[in-house]
Amino acid sequence: MQIAICDDSKQDAEKIRFSLMDITDELEMTYFSTGAELIESVKNGKTYSIVFQDIFLENENGMDIAKAVKDLAPDTQIIFVTSSLDHAIDAFKVQAVDYLVKPCEETDIVKAFARVSLRISSQYSVPIVINSGKEIHVFHSKDVIKVESDRHYTIIYSQNGKKERVHSNFSDVAELFDKNYIELRRGLLVNPDYIEKISGAVVYMSDGTSYSLPKAKKDYVTAKYIEYITDKKTF
Repeated sequence: MQIAICDDSKQDAEKIRFSLMDITDELEMTYFSTGAELIESVKNGKTYSIVFQDIFLENENGMDIAKAVKDLAPDTQIIFVTSSLDHAIDAFKVQAVDYLVKPCEETDIVKAFARVSLRISSQYSVPIVINSGKEIHVFHSKDVIKVESDRHYTIIYSQNGKKERVHSNFSDVAELFDKNYIELRRGLLVNPDYIEKISGAVVYMSDGTSYSLPKAKKDYVTAKYIEYITDKKTF
């Protein structure tokens, strides 16, 4: 597994490296003292399963770096390691999977790595296969933004901008997706990883769409999303 550590403090980066080096022989860790170097590496085709990203770098913003990395390589998992809680909420806007505050204990680093590793393995363990007549469609749950009913068809929207219309009933397709998906209204299921925010009774998605919640669904959707975010932040 390829891991990048982006931090202008070599001492802090070394602490992460030493915390992880005895877990498995399959880790290859690369250190970057600037975000520009990390982004250039990804642009040149290098892929990292996990990036440990500091937020406060000299002349750089770690949030901007993480966003650039995610835009180039959406599968990259971001763990922020920084000196303040001020950006904890913003971190999840770039789909960060954890947020550690310095000085970090070795156990905190190891636990964060273990949880993200489990997340990575589970994402690819069971692909979703939909057999609709003469066509077979294969999806990975983590890549799907939302699932929407279209009469006797179902439209599946993926994070790469692809939209596929399959000849299957919505209820049959919805059963195949992760239990964490949230039903905003009848015939619309969304992946909470792609919810940008919930403001009042409106849900804003990362693909630029927004949905007004039915009155009967507002409390349910809000509670379900808070529960999901809370679960992501604990072990």
